[in-house]
This record gives sequence, structure tokens and C-alpha cells, in this order.
Amino acid sequence: MAKYPKGVKEYCFVRFETCSNNAQISRELKKAFDLDQSVEQIRVHVSRIRRGVYSDTPAKDIKRLFFDIETSPVFGWFWRTGKQYVNHRQVLKDKKIICVSYKWQSDDEVKTLVWEDGCDKKLVKEFIKVLGEADEIVAHNGDRYDIKEVRTRAIQEGVLMFPKYRTFDTLKKARSYFNFHSNKLDYLGEVLKVGRKLDHEGIDLWLKVCDGDKKSLKKMVDYCEQDVILLEDVFHAMSPYVDHNTNHAVQEGGVGHKWKCPNCASEKVKLSHTDTTPMGYIRRFMKCKTCKKQYKISNRTYLTYLTKK
Repeated sequence: MAKYPKGVKEYCFVRFETCSNNAQISRELKKAFDLDQSVEQIRVHVSRIRRGVYSDTPAKDIKRLFFDIETSPVFGWFWRTGKQYVNHRQVLKDKKIICVSYKWQSDDEVKTLVWEDGCDKKLVKEFIKVLGEADEIVAHNGDRYDIKEVRTRAIQEGVLMFPKYRTFDTLKKARSYFNFHSNKLDYLGEVLKVGRKLDHEGIDLWLKVCDGDKKSLKKMVDYCEQDVILLEDVFHAMSPYVDHNTNHAVQEGGVGHKWKCPNCASEKVKLSHTDTTPMGYIRRFMKCKTCKKQYKISNRTYLTYLTKK
């Protein structure tokens, strides 16, 4: 059997996403890698690689991460209460991350990283590693607040962090798809009947934590961990009604699995209804029997589904 350069397989994986013609890919490979084999010999090799990508081997667990952070307040000088302009020179002490709680979708345990004597550098460094393992990151107002706060502390402490992650912001989805009276996580948990946040004494809790009170820190960790549990429950309640941000079926199984549920990669799906666009393209709307996710696929992908069901 002929030996091929290491880059050939990776090149095939990338082209499989947009091209179904193995002969065309073979011609590209021959030119790009200056291969000695004929186009037909290369095509046989490409076909073998494609069959491996589309095999029905079990997909790995989806690495979906749920997280929430709590930060210290900003301390500074001011002359009165109420709405006013505060100059950056009035800031005496910038905020830091007190704790970050997170859990993986496939795990029951909620884990928490806590600052050490008011220093969050180690926390930030460890959590950035966790973010790098995730296929999708779920947070409430995470795009505008939580991830930006982590990135701000990262650059201040000189810790490298990716400029962008694949995220699912439950606050954005609530605003875009529904008309709730409030989009706060606590209210969503209540109205969707999945849970509530923990009660606490308000700003006094944060001040006690900043003063080094261990019992208050424990209470804040409990509060943050409950937020993560509530976040996951709200996500699953909301998921069937909104579009997905990541196609986990393709991510875990390859392009040939596009007909599977994009949320949980389940094969237990069925046709809900068929639609036709003004241009005459047929679209199939599917429903997952496992997680109740509803999604659309092309007619071509639907034909693949018919051969697999």
C-alpha cells in the first residue's frame, strides 16, 4: 500500500465538509502534494478515508461547559450617592474574580475555582485551560460579561487566552426568541419551572468576602454553584425552541451525520414537516425524540437520513 504524507488525511477531512466528489479531491491532492500515484489510486485512498469518517462508530461525549463567575466590586472615591460620572482616576482598587463555578454536561459535579487571598491569577490560568477543552460554552450574559471579565483579568495578569470561543448565551436567546417579562436567570428559572437562585444578603456578602470572611466565601460559592445548576436547567428547557449555535452531530461524527440531532447528536429523530422556499428549495424540519430539539436540514441530507433510519 502506498504511503501518503501526513497532511493528506487532514486535507481530506477539510474538503469533505464542502465537497462530495472524491475524484475532484483526488486531483487536488495530486497537485497539492505532488503525489506519484494516479488519480484513480488516490481516489481509492480518499474513498477509504471518507468511509472511516462516516462510519457508525459511537460519538464521544459532547464537551458542553456551563459556567458562572462572581467578581469583587470596584473600590473608589466619590462624594455622594446617586447617578454621577466617576473618573477612572477615582478607582482605588479594580475588581477581580472571586470564584468561577462550572460543570460539564455529562458530569453531575459542579466544580469551583476560588481566588487566594484576593489574588485571582491562578484561578484565571486554570479556568482558561477548562475553556480550551469545551466544544461549546454556555453562560447567561456570558458573551457580554462573564467571558469578557475573564479575558480582562487574563490580559492584566499576562495569561494567554483565545480571542473567541464557541458560545451559547441564554440571555441572548431569551431576548431573541421570547417575550418574557424579565430575562434574568432567576425569573427564567421560575417561569420555566426548573428552579431558582439562592437567596443572599446582597452587597454585604461581597463586602464580607473582600474582608476575608471564610463563611461568606463559602456562601458565595454555594450561590455561584446553584447558578450553574439553574443555568443548565434553563438551557435544556429553552433548547427545543431556539436555533443551535453548534452542530454537535457533525462535530463529533462527521458531515455524514448532519441528519442527526445537532444538540445531542442522537439518531432518534423523525421528520416533523416539509417546507419549500420561494426559490423552490426543499427543506426538511426534524424533531429529536431524545432532547426534543427541532431543526432543519436540506433535502439532500434528508435522503441520507432515509438510508440510515
